[in-house]
This record gives sequence, C-alpha cells and structure tokens, in this order.
Amino acid sequence: RSLSLREVLRTNAVDTRPEPPDPDGLVAADPADPTMSRRGALALVGSGVVLMALLTAGQAVGGITRGAALLLPRGRSRAAGDFQVNKTAVAARIDPGRTGAMWRLTLSGGPSEVVLDRAVLAGMPQHSARLPIACVEGWSTTQTWSGVRLADLARLAGVPAPRSARVASLQRGGAFGQATLQSNQISHPDALLALRVNGADLSLDHGYPARVIVPALPGVHNTKWVASIDFEAA
Repeated sequence: RSLSLREVLRTNAVDTRPEPPDPDGLVAADPADPTMSRRGALALVGSGVVLMALLTAGQAVGGITRGAALLLPRGRSRAAGDFQVNKTAVAARIDPGRTGAMWRLTLSGGPSEVVLDRAVLAGMPQHSARLPIACVEGWSTTQTWSGVRLADLARLAGVPAPRSARVASLQRGGAFGQATLQSNQISHPDALLALRVNGADLSLDHGYPARVIVPALPGVHNTKWVASIDFEAA
C-alpha cells in the first residue's frame, strides 16, 4: 500500500517492514531484513538531487555558483588566457621565432599585397566582442576577444566586398592549417582578426600573434597563428 510522506519520515530502520505480497509480483517473495529505513532512503535520494543541482548550477547559471561547477570540462577560467585549447603551439609545430618581432601578416587579393606587422594592426581601430568557441571534442568556452574587423582588413587589401577569404596559418602540416571564410562571415561586425583576449595579448597556445574569431564558426576553423589572408573579389 502507499505510505504518506509523514509515515515514511516517522519510520526508522527498526520499524521498517517489507511490503505485503502483491498479485503483480512487484514485492520480493522473501525480502531480506531492512538495512535502511524509508526515511534514510528518501534522505539519500534528496541529498543526491541537491548535490547534482549544485554541481551543474555553475555551468548552467554561472555567477556566484561558478565555483561549484566541478563537471565543467577541463576546469575553470581564471586568468586572461586560462581556458581550453584544442591544439597547442607545440602540437601544431609552431616555431616561436616566426611569431615574434619578425612576424608579418600578408593581405592579398587586391591590386597589390599589403604586409602589416603586429604594431600596425594594434594601431588600427579595435573592436571587442564576447564570443564562444565550440570544439568538436564537445566543450565550449566564451571569452572577450579584441582585434581588427575582418571587413576592415578586406578594405585595406583593396577588396571591399569579398566573396570569400582563405586564411593560412603558420602551422606546419596537419589538418586545419588553413580555412575558407564566406562573404557573410567576413562581413559580420564581430568577425575579427583577434590580437587580445580578456584584455591581454593572446598566448602562443591561443594563436599569438593573431587569430581569427568568427561568430558561429566551429573552433577548428577559427585559424590560429595567422600568416596570410587571401581575399577573393565577388
């Protein structure tokens, strides 16, 4: 028979009795002695529900509950560049010497190539956008990126209305060393060649000296360690 919640809470393990046999065979024919009262079982289930709520609240709600988000993949973000990385600079075989003062960005597709160093890029109008990166491995992270709009770079290259752009990385070999962006992706106001994240320069693992960040683009296509962008006119 059904017991009221009050009866369950008032019954200890000593007074817990098995349910009488039922015609549907849902009650064990020869039940063992109880090791836990119904009250204890209810408390155990309730505690589990509360614990799971706390563990997931940090991921779903954020804010002050962020510290309880133990189920978040790869930990929490603390410093400006302390967030997930799909491929490190070492894994991509990036030569640190090519990312330093000698690094240059080449823009092509217009009347003539345009070559820029990082200082020139940093001196151009900067735009910031809070955008997520979603990885095919199943994690995602949202950060605040700052840099030059891709549309501004297209105009500087002499291709004000590009049909597409091919972005090439310093990455040597392997998949995703380059990516093709379409017109709507280039023209999006939040599509950037990012130089900074969360107010600090990109780390090498996050694509220093410059990386692409485009809304709703899978993480592997947000090319890191950008060496050149070739714009194709419409």
